[in-house]
Amino acid sequence: MSASTPPKFVAAEAEPIALPPPQGRFTPMLAHSGLVTGAVILALLALVALFAPWLAPNSPTKTDLMAAFASPSMAFPLGTDQFGRCLLSRLIWGSRVSLQVALSVVLLSLSVGTVLGAIAGYAGGLVERGFSSINEVLLAFPGFLLALAIVAARGSSLESIVLAVSIAYVPRVAVVMHAVVLTIKPRPFIEAAHAIGMSNVRILLRHVIPNAIPPVIVVATVSAATAILAEAGLSFLGLGVQPPTPTWGNIIADGQTSIVEHPFISMSAGLCIAITVIALNLMGDGLRDTLDPQMRRQTGIKAL
Repeated sequence: MSASTPPKFVAAEAEPIALPPPQGRFTPMLAHSGLVTGAVILALLALVALFAPWLAPNSPTKTDLMAAFASPSMAFPLGTDQFGRCLLSRLIWGSRVSLQVALSVVLLSLSVGTVLGAIAGYAGGLVERGFSSINEVLLAFPGFLLALAIVAARGSSLESIVLAVSIAYVPRVAVVMHAVVLTIKPRPFIEAAHAIGMSNVRILLRHVIPNAIPPVIVVATVSAATAILAEAGLSFLGLGVQPPTPTWGNIIADGQTSIVEHPFISMSAGLCIAITVIALNLMGDGLRDTLDPQMRRQTGIKAL
């Protein structure tokens, strides 16, 4: 190469940049092990409750005193209680009551608490002060004692339990909704909606409530676990669903007379309640971690 010839440079080929795979809307939820575990357990319980007539090996209410306290066998996979009723069949049918109470309480407390909290937080003034006063009075009573008083006044039935537990936990949903709405109300997109002439009702329905609902869903999920415990406690005290309808609380109450000789009767229903409550709490923690931006940053879960 002569001195006058300029050196030639060969451009290096650029290496392709590996882009992260696109994330769907539910990818963070599927990546949360606790949320997936809770959802799978609840899905299995829902299937058991839905197909109870086909899954139960025997009638849950048929008595046979000659087969009282029978050991597990092909005819009675988990044995029988003091009246000769199939324990497994009663547990399967009892799941229907518990899940029905949990779902009904979530729907009622979520709908009523969301509306009350959103209106109070958005309206402000006298409406907010009245809401806060009533809510503080209701929150001063323990939820179970308030439900106990309502059921005692209305009578023992499934409808009374759902209504009582819902009334007891509507204030907890409403106070969370009220707090979240107060943080959303001064945001620029709400001011822009006012500027273009949107009505207050339309702003509430299209902007305020949809943006405030994720934290409220978490509270409602946790309240479902409390509702199952409340139903079991009321049934144990004889104020819940009356026999012969099988519930997990009734099974615990039936087994207390022979808890020393045959502890598995009460323990089996208690184990069902514990598994369901744990699954609901796992779902609540998972929804909080995936729906709350601050929790996503702390746990390292990517945003939706």
